[in-house]
Amino acid sequence: MFFDNRAFKPQSAQNDAWNRGKYIVDGPAHCSVCHTARNALGGEISSQFLQGGNLGTWYAPDISPNPHAGIGKWSDEQIADYLKTGSNGESVAAGPMAEAVEHSTQYFNDQDLKAIATYLRSLPASATAKPTAFVMDKTKHDQAALRYEVDCSACHGLSGEGITGMVPAFAGNTAMQNDPTNMIHALLDGARAPHTEGRPTSAGMPAFSWKLNDQEMADVLNYVRNSWGNEAAEVKASDVATLRKATDAGDKLKVPAAK
Repeated sequence: MFFDNRAFKPQSAQNDAWNRGKYIVDGPAHCSVCHTARNALGGEISSQFLQGGNLGTWYAPDISPNPHAGIGKWSDEQIADYLKTGSNGESVAAGPMAEAVEHSTQYFNDQDLKAIATYLRSLPASATAKPTAFVMDKTKHDQAALRYEVDCSACHGLSGEGITGMVPAFAGNTAMQNDPTNMIHALLDGARAPHTEGRPTSAGMPAFSWKLNDQEMADVLNYVRNSWGNEAAEVKASDVATLRKATDAGDKLKVPAAK
């Protein structure tokens, strides 16, 4: 019903890099399969091309030039690094995208990567507005800050600075200020970065489903998503509970009563 069987035809009004980028993005890389929202019958919604879409229990984010929700603030070099190595100093690929990088995009040559960046920059930016910050209750904020320091800061840094090339930075990271699905998923089940020639040591994140309940996870995420220059909407315990059930992640272990 939705299949378009027409062959690719270069557009004479565009340069070679743009046409090469369009051919790769729309064809061999088939980016829209994950990154475009779908209608009730499973067809891609063309007006939301590459503006983010649900992918099972993961979320394929907006990769339009939107500066708040998309990759509008990424340089061409950051786009190329992400696709080539799985990390660009801000985001680290995980879940299905880690598979795409490890088994596909790391093999693109420099001309391919430049062409992809050229094409993506030419697309219409999504209309997603800058998120409104969620102000936490002081008690929950302080508890979440302590939990972050104990459970997260060893890798992500006391000030959310991350580890370049391995662990994503949280400070000023627009990639994590919108749909929280992937952050919840990573907390529940853990995650692994791709193994690539450029970054052979693929960092892994442990699961915390056994250690944190739904509300504790929501509080940590609200703290991270609204600290160090970040502003994001509230993550609710019910959001975590829904994904915990969908991913079949375990519940927080109960501490045995002292005898």
